[in-house]
Amino acid sequence: MPPAALALIDAVFQLALHHDRRGRVGPLPGHASAKVSAQLRGPVDDAPTPGCIAVEIVIELIPHEGQGEPEQRRVDFCIDLQDERLLAPAVSLAETPLDRSGLALLIGELESWCYEHIPVRRMPDDKPVDD
Repeated sequence: MPPAALALIDAVFQLALHHDRRGRVGPLPGHASAKVSAQLRGPVDDAPTPGCIAVEIVIELIPHEGQGEPEQRRVDFCIDLQDERLLAPAVSLAETPLDRSGLALLIGELESWCYEHIPVRRMPDDKPVDD
């Protein structure tokens, strides 16, 4: 496996851990808390490119007690090891090279996606607070 692919997988799991810690602190707008996980499957044949590694980030939004069922939000992408590229149409990166610039672009988009679903908490004086 190319070193860039290993670095990306490590970065995605670190991203999920960071946002999981943020989400568990709660409260979130309309939810009590959130759980974040990263999942890795592969090689998969039902992906856009057969044989790629499928990576998914899952956010589970936990409602306040007695206010419904948990919601799940997902974003995924594929690591095409054969052609050394990233396929991430879910975050508007149709095809990106599997190199440092591609990793930076993808991690930036995934961070943005996570912050969209788990916003920065605000204190009463409206100053952002985050870990």
